[in-house]
Amino acid sequence: MRKVLFVIGSLQIGGAETVLVDIINNIYKEFDITLLLVEKRGELLEKIPKDIKLKYLTKGDKYCLNIFDKFYNKIKRSIIYRFLGKNKCYVKRIYQKILRDTYDSEVGFLVGLPTEIVRRSPNNLSKKITWIHADVEASDHATYKKYYNIYKYFDNIVGVSEASIKTFEKTFPESVGKIQLIHNYIDINKIVKKSEENIDFEYEKGRFNLVSVGRLTIEKGYDRIVNIAKKYSDKINFYIIGSGSLEEELKNQISKNNIKNVKLLGLQKNPYPYIKKADAFLLSSRSEAYPTVILEAMILQKYIIATKVSGVEEILSDYDSKILVSNTDNSLNEGIDTWLNKKNTKMKQKNNKFEKINNENLLKTKAILND
Repeated sequence: MRKVLFVIGSLQIGGAETVLVDIINNIYKEFDITLLLVEKRGELLEKIPKDIKLKYLTKGDKYCLNIFDKFYNKIKRSIIYRFLGKNKCYVKRIYQKILRDTYDSEVGFLVGLPTEIVRRSPNNLSKKITWIHADVEASDHATYKKYYNIYKYFDNIVGVSEASIKTFEKTFPESVGKIQLIHNYIDINKIVKKSEENIDFEYEKGRFNLVSVGRLTIEKGYDRIVNIAKKYSDKINFYIIGSGSLEEELKNQISKNNIKNVKLLGLQKNPYPYIKKADAFLLSSRSEAYPTVILEAMILQKYIIATKVSGVEEILSDYDSKILVSNTDNSLNEGIDTWLNKKNTKMKQKNNKFEKINNENLLKTKAILND
């Protein structure tokens, strides 16, 4: 059985993390898989099969014994991210003391520290693979620096959307022809089943209820929703599911402007019943590569209003119940107004083509690990 190492930061609920867990859960019987986490943390930890060898460099607060243990882990994690992860001797020690194995394929599933570890692997015979989950442009200095040169150190690069691949090849011309397209795989049956679970929550009756799901970061554009919410105070409630660095800023923005129809629901382990019960799904993002949450909304047959960020038009090309708007701060108004004016806002079609493509994505992933 072929030995495969996956490396990622943590298993908090998120796009790339959810995709990785879905992949692992659907291939682990065919591969001998080790999963290395920079930090043992995240709601998705409980979704990892027992047959997977789970390793980690630091512990999350939940697994620390006391306040001193938490402080030690925080400092250790910071040092690893800033310095040690790029040190060949330290990475060699990870393989010798923590992993204690050699692998046929090694995958840095997110660019950053996971790819830094894999590219410095002491196993020169293994196949090195990385996934591109971002839309990389030369003008974005921080992202550009993170991705610069990875095409030199990896045997295979996977892009999750045609748009992100085109941008990557334009930014790094030397990578042309080295990137393979594999759209994000998603476990359809799992999403449908979880969407049917009972939750202690109901949307307000007599109003339209729009839901958004994702980390509270600037890229997701949730401030755009807050900025337009008052216009719809008499007819629409906006619900945002997720946590992140901008949570306090969004709360302050909502409070300062006395906005009553934007509800921050925090992180939910199971967001699918919320999506299923909503009248429509709203994507306000400034930047994406291939937003998995759009796939989830499709599977649950929701009407979708979304900004035209990378991957969205690819995903929704054969999906009728959608409204796409330009990626600007004021564009959501246009999409929501169009949706409100439609006589029938309910989703009626089932996209069978997506199911076929989704299964092909899993086969492509197995193939790249096996080659």
